[in-house]
Amino acid sequence: MRAVTSGTAAFALGIPRKDLDNILSRYAVRGIERKQQGLARRISLASIEQVAVAIDLARDFSIPMPTALLLAEEALASREGIIQSPGGHLALHIDLERIRRSLQAKLTEAIEYVIPPRRGRPPLRERMGDE
Repeated sequence: MRAVTSGTAAFALGIPRKDLDNILSRYAVRGIERKQQGLARRISLASIEQVAVAIDLARDFSIPMPTALLLAEEALASREGIIQSPGGHLALHIDLERIRRSLQAKLTEAIEYVIPPRRGRPPLRERMGDE
């Protein structure tokens, strides 16, 4: 699985699509480029993982989302999923394998249930009421 729509990713993350779109447009998420408005956004698994970790950090430890995204990036960059405090006295271990397994299962389910929204104007037949 290379990339999914934002609706599918939001379903897998358990958040509203609008919330995910806000995160992706306001903050730096690896692999996400800010594009022109109105274009369907494809989100890589690496980006979804970063947002998933950040959501957990923000929700469970009341960390602001920009900081949570930076910490998530740090955790994903380390093989062990460990974030070391600047002073070196504290460390936070994130179970990356568990997160990846959970996301994989949720994405598989989401792909079956989420139908991408149609974009643009409907075909002329639909606008005319199939007369």
